Amino acid sequence: MNISFWLGQKEFRLNLEEKEKGIIQVSFDQKKFDVTVEFLSAKELLLNMDGKIFNIVIDSNSLSHSVFVNGKLFKIEKKSALKILREERGKLRKRDVKTSMPGKIVSVLVREGDEVKEGQSVLILEAMKMQNEIKAPQSGRITRINFNPQEYVEAGAVLFSVE
Repeated sequence: MNISFWLGQKEFRLNLEEKEKGIIQVSFDQKKFDVTVEFLSAKELLLNMDGKIFNIVIDSNSLSHSVFVNGKLFKIEKKSALKILREERGKLRKRDVKTSMPGKIVSVLVREGDEVKEGQSVLILEAMKMQNEIKAPQSGRITRINFNPQEYVEAGAVLFSVE
């Protein structure tokens, strides 16, 4: 059986196979572990993984599982297949960033071809005597910057594109 889960933004994939009665072989990242489980209650169990004992407590809600392993907390997010597909499509998509008001470009902080992270400042736009940081809406590569410093822009103008 194959299982996928997420810790933060990282996906983990496991393969589980019953090796013999009461022993499950867990394959992860080209490593294999023999695992036995002893259930102490509906939420608590002891996991013996290749001779190492782990006390596991699991508390779940509709969005995630809180998993305590020997007292250390791990949040495991629940995601539906539809949500995963939507996120993947959104990551691959080109996004044009437009301004909602006219103004003047004060400075451009990146160049075309630069990699940016979601929320990273890309340029400074002065509008109504205020300087506004215009940030990347997603992580990716800047594919187009349409204005230079000191140029004026109209409302609705595409400032830059990130893909």
